Amino acid sequence: MIRVLLAAVCLVLFAATLQAGGLDDLKAANAAAEQGKADDAIRLFTQALAASDLSPADQFAARKGRGNEYTGKSLIADAFERLDQARGLRADAIADFTAALDSKTDDASVYIARAQVYDLNGQYDSAITDFDAALKLNNSPVTLVQRAGSQSAKGDYDPAVADYTAALAIITKDAKDPKDGDLNTSDIYSQRGYVQFIAARYAAAAADFDKALTLGSAARSGDVLWLPYQAAWLHIARARAGENDAEELARNAGKIDLKQWPGTLIAFFLGQAKADQLSPPSSHGAMGRGRECNLSFFSGEQALVKNDGAEAARLFVRARAVCNIHTVHYLAAGVELKRLGK
Repeated sequence: MIRVLLAAVCLVLFAATLQAGGLDDLKAANAAAEQGKADDAIRLFTQALAASDLSPADQFAARKGRGNEYTGKSLIADAFERLDQARGLRADAIADFTAALDSKTDDASVYIARAQVYDLNGQYDSAITDFDAALKLNNSPVTLVQRAGSQSAKGDYDPAVADYTAALAIITKDAKDPKDGDLNTSDIYSQRGYVQFIAARYAAAAADFDKALTLGSAARSGDVLWLPYQAAWLHIARARAGENDAEELARNAGKIDLKQWPGTLIAFFLGQAKADQLSPPSSHGAMGRGRECNLSFFSGEQALVKNDGAEAARLFVRARAVCNIHTVHYLAAGVELKRLGK
C-alpha cells in the first residue's frame, strides 16, 4: 500500500513539474517578446506548446504570441528583401493564428492579426474576410482603416473610401475625443487621399490631403519630415487635377527648410532645384532607399504633369525597385506603370 501511495505521489509531482515547465516557458516567452527577443520568444513558445500540458487558454495565448513573433520577423525579412523567408514566416504565423481561432472563434484581435498577415502576403480577399469577421465582433475604426488598406491594394477603391469615411464618422462623433489609439483624423484623411489619388480622383485626393495638412500641422509641428511629404502629396494631387497651386505651394514652402531633405523636394517642385541635385549619394540602407523611393515616385508624378510618359515610366520602374513593397509609393507606382502600358 505504501508503495502504491508513493507511486501516486510521484506521478502527481511529475505532472506538476511538467505543468510548471510549460507555464514557465510561456511566461518566459512573453517576457522575451516584450524585450524584443523574437528568436528566444519563438523557441520558448514552441517549448511551451510541446509540453502538451497547457490549458486551452494558455495554448491560445502561446499560439497568438508565437504568431505575432513570426509576423514581426517577416517584416524584417521584407526590409532586407529576403522575400521567400518572409513568406515562410508568414505561413507559420497564419498556421498559429488559425490554430488559435480553432479554439476560440470570438477573438477579434486574432482575426485582425491573421488579416494583417494575409495582407502582407497580397492575399487581399482572405484579409478582407478576416477583417469582416473582426468588425462583426468589434466595429473599430482602426479595423475599418486596415480593411480599407486591403481593399485599396486589391483595387476596390470605392469600398476603401467608404471604410475610411465610416472610420472618420466614428472617431469624430465625439469632438472631445477624436482619437482611437494612435489613429487620428489627420492620418485617415491622408490615407483616404492616397486611395483617391491611386484611383485617379485627383481633386478629391487634394481635398483630403489639404484637410490632413490643416488638421495635423499643430500636432506635427516638431516633425521635420511630415510637412514636406504632406505638401508634396498635396502638390502632385493639385497638379494632376490641373489646378494651379503656386500660391499654396509657396505658402507651405515658407514653413519648410528647403535646403534639407525632404524640404529639397519642395524646392524641386518650385523650380529651385533639379532632380539630379537631390539624388542620395548611396541607395544603401533604409534612409538612402527611402529617400530615393520618394524622389523617384514624386519625380515620376511631376513628369506625368509635364506629359513626359517615357521619363515617368523610367522613374516609376526605379520606384518599384527601391521602395519597400508595403508602401503606398510602391503600390501607386505599379498602378501608374499599368496605365502607361508598362
